[in-house]
Amino acid sequence: MAISKVKSVQRLEVYPPADTSADDAHNAKHESVMVVYENVMDDPNDDDLPVVATKVVHLNKFVEDDGDATDYSGEDALVVSVCDAIWGS
Repeated sequence: MAISKVKSVQRLEVYPPADTSADDAHNAKHESVMVVYENVMDDPNDDDLPVVATKVVHLNKFVEDDGDATDYSGEDALVVSVCDAIWGS
């Protein structure tokens, strides 16, 4: 049997802006998001599995402070919903 991988959001935190007086095109003006994902790899025929790995992702509204929006469309649906809510879609 093949190894299966299940990815789930374990924790999602929204942090307030670092500097509300910053220019609108700077990340400091906007909330940031931290997501903790849990990846579980399993194979019922392998006694060494399952294996659990944690991945932390930090998201800002912009890729850099240049106004180019961060593409978070590949994140979990919950993360996309939260980012859309705080940054607009």
